[in-house]
Amino acid sequence: MELTSDLVKYTYEDLNSITEGFSAENFIGNTQYGKVFRGNIQQGLETQVVTVKIWVEFGCWSTVPSRQVSRWEKEIKLLTDPDVKVHPNTVKLIGCCGENGQLGVVYDLQPINSLSNIVLQDDFKWIHRIKVALGFARLLDFLHDKGLWVHNITPDHLLVDQAFNPKLFDFSMLVGGVFGEISDHKREGGSAGYIDLHGAEIGDRSDKTDVFAYGAVLLGLITKTVYDGEEHFRLGLEHLICFWAWVEYNKKPKSKFLLFRSKKDIKEIARTYWGVYKERKSKSLVHESLRSDPSFDAGDGVEITKLAIRCVQRSLEQRPTMKQVVSCLKNLKCFGDSHAMRI
Repeated sequence: MELTSDLVKYTYEDLNSITEGFSAENFIGNTQYGKVFRGNIQQGLETQVVTVKIWVEFGCWSTVPSRQVSRWEKEIKLLTDPDVKVHPNTVKLIGCCGENGQLGVVYDLQPINSLSNIVLQDDFKWIHRIKVALGFARLLDFLHDKGLWVHNITPDHLLVDQAFNPKLFDFSMLVGGVFGEISDHKREGGSAGYIDLHGAEIGDRSDKTDVFAYGAVLLGLITKTVYDGEEHFRLGLEHLICFWAWVEYNKKPKSKFLLFRSKKDIKEIARTYWGVYKERKSKSLVHESLRSDPSFDAGDGVEITKLAIRCVQRSLEQRPTMKQVVSCLKNLKCFGDSHAMRI
């Protein structure tokens, strides 16, 4: 693969040095097909903080070298696209390594952490979470407008910078646009915990697959939940955030009137279910600890819950587009707050 002139060509030893031997102290987390680390590049008297991602051979799909190289080349091609590389929510590529099948890339990014690592933290405030949600939605809207679908959306593939801007840094299953359809991806479902099971079941891969995964990420942001593979294995599908949210959002009370004969009973049942309908219209799944945040608005909690539930609907037709998601988020009251807009 011929690299553009502004990309630095690194050796694997360079990446090893930048990350201090891929040390545990610099390790950020696993991606679907590799690992990501913090690093430092010495430039004279100054030190540049960077992020390094390497492809690692694990899992049934990543052990095929040609497939790994294809993913590596695809990411470089995308991140050097003139439009993509200036988008505020994609990582900025400095250089790459393709030495003897050892694949890696270096990003100009000093992250706080991956989204999956900070979503449970109390100091990850409400407005920070909504800023991440909006930034990520804008990026997906931008990619969908270019006919590109990500497919492997997960909080593990989002880094959050010092200003709480989300940066998507993994595009291993990207299809559409100039990349076309990749047949292997019809068998690869996506990232565990964020897969659109209905779309996979009917063999559909589209922008609505990304919308579903985005909805699962959004639910995690507002409920302070992240996918746990061990719990999934132990508890089954009911553990997944989308299934839990469907049940919780649509929960109905047990009727006390299994048998009734009088008009009074009928009126009581009508009042009960009218109350349930009204409650659902104003239902919020936002975590209790976030509701006391100064920037939280109860109405925003209701609206963002509705939005997340729409994104993970079983019916593809009922899911919004990412453009509609962006519009909904921009209308939240927290973005009208002067303090929020400065963050």
